[in-house]
Amino acid sequence: MAGFLLRILINAILLCAIVAELPGIFVDTLGGTLLGATIIGIANAAIRPLLTLAAMPFNTVTVGSVAFFTNLLMPLAVVKALPGFQVSSFLAPVAGLILMTLCSYTLTRVIQDR
Repeated sequence: MAGFLLRILINAILLCAIVAELPGIFVDTLGGTLLGATIIGIANAAIRPLLTLAAMPFNTVTVGSVAFFTNLLMPLAVVKALPGFQVSSFLAPVAGLILMTLCSYTLTRVIQDR
């Protein structure tokens, strides 16, 4: 449990850095960024596995492209629901998704629940 909470905290910090550096994504306040990162982390931990399980037959047919769009649309759906977030282009969330995926994968490998 401590590893999971540590990964959420580090992912929130990484999301703050990504939002600050990537043009095309804007957040009004730091608190909004941390709230968004926490909600995205919880959604990725709770909702995304269910969507992945439901999309498994389609992933087999489309060679994983459904998983890519699931990973792209999950944070976008959360961001659209939060006030203060603005996404102005399609390329910014894709670049942010790739960076967050690489960082989350690395964190999962380094910080494990014991």
